[in-house]
Amino acid sequence: MPGAGSAAASRSWLLLVLLLLSAFAALAAGLGSAKKVYMREKVRKMFYHAYENYMVHAFPHDELKPLTKTFTDSLSELGNLKLERLPQNYNGSALTLVESLSSLVVLGNYTEFERGVLWLSDNLTFDVDARVNLFECNIRVLGGLVSAHILATDSKSRLEHGLYKNQLLDLARDLGQRFLPAFETPTGLPYAWINLKYGVMEDETTETSTSGCGSLILEMGALSRLTGDPRFQAAALRALRKLWSMRSPLNLLGTTLDVVTGDWIEYSSGVGAGVDSFYEYLIKAYILFGNDEFWDMFHSSYLAVQKYFRHGPWCSTNNFLTL
Repeated sequence: MPGAGSAAASRSWLLLVLLLLSAFAALAAGLGSAKKVYMREKVRKMFYHAYENYMVHAFPHDELKPLTKTFTDSLSELGNLKLERLPQNYNGSALTLVESLSSLVVLGNYTEFERGVLWLSDNLTFDVDARVNLFECNIRVLGGLVSAHILATDSKSRLEHGLYKNQLLDLARDLGQRFLPAFETPTGLPYAWINLKYGVMEDETTETSTSGCGSLILEMGALSRLTGDPRFQAAALRALRKLWSMRSPLNLLGTTLDVVTGDWIEYSSGVGAGVDSFYEYLIKAYILFGNDEFWDMFHSSYLAVQKYFRHGPWCSTNNFLTL
């Protein structure tokens, strides 16, 4: 295992992980061709069963309710366990379509991909009076738009006839700008909730989760790289650095905190809900952006998790201030 300060050794360890993944892929390749074809087609059918029923019964609303074949405009409900402050006139943002575009490309359905991209280009707007969870909207909507833009300009899946002129990137930029008021706190840690039309609402809760303010760098960093506007990455990075500065001497973080005071609310730490994507984003940010700062954060967190949480094959929750 590499030392925390050794970038070269760290990269060697990462290479070992990639080699192990390649070995697993080789094992999968050893499956009989008939079995592989069967499994591939089963996955394809499962996707289209879900996608086509969404398009028939729910589009352009957010999600399909499969038992009743109706829809729900769930973007304002994601992360909203008590279903508070739900919008009255929100009619959806075609959330499932946004999330499905990359899968359509993977499946080779460029015709449907193009149709979806052009519909979103012409019809999607974020100028809506809807209070949404920043974390959920970031990973699902902003991430979906950024991914779709990259795919739409990719050599294989590039839209034909010059119909695509970066409209999805324009939408992503607009959405990212609507996120920025959430970061206007004394600590730089963002509010968990933002109204897409009006910004942070009066009397908004100042409580958020570690995942909620530490899992934004991928999408917002990519948005800055694609648009040339540094504000998105700067806001997400400031929040991540502030969060990291709040870790305990054990290199562990709590679960919930106050974005105004910077105080922990829930001190217990773990690898489950409220924290999990924090670890995920650190290693992915290192791979995507190549910044050793992300690796150092991930590596220190990884060692701490292995030391304090792991009991055989299981991980448990510990108090992050326990010395």
